[in-house]
Amino acid sequence: MDPTQKDPTSPPPDIDWESYGLLEFELTDFDEARRVLDNESVSQFDVATHLKPEQLKKLRRPPVPTDRALNGKGIDWLLSLSPDLRPEHLAEQFPRVANLLAEVWHDPDVRRATIEKLVNSDRKGRKGFPPEVHDELMGLRQWMINLQGWDEPF
Repeated sequence: MDPTQKDPTSPPPDIDWESYGLLEFELTDFDEARRVLDNESVSQFDVATHLKPEQLKKLRRPPVPTDRALNGKGIDWLLSLSPDLRPEHLAEQFPRVANLLAEVWHDPDVRRATIEKLVNSDRKGRKGFPPEVHDELMGLRQWMINLQGWDEPF
């Protein structure tokens, strides 16, 4: 193609994609995409292997008093659950997480997303929950599946 002629399949270079709610992208082949994912983008996703533990601590939000104890809403939430569903180990060992669940419990979509994120975290450098806490979270997840009929999003 003559370099002075425009490619009829390419969009004009001066389009403001964001104003249309669109994302700009370019076509690429599978091999190029695989190469980028395998080699170049690791630093974007694998933070734990590139940062020292003291740097990771700086990335966390500052602690607040309710991180160390259940707040009123957390206590009320626990008491509202049936005894066989109540995540007591979670509340004892991770009150911040129990308080978070209490905050989102009224919204089924947010509640589901929060539980899914807690039980399916694939972030590097995380130890995960102890087995008894993980079992309680899985029990809450199963209860929601049974009660509301939602299933895996994928």
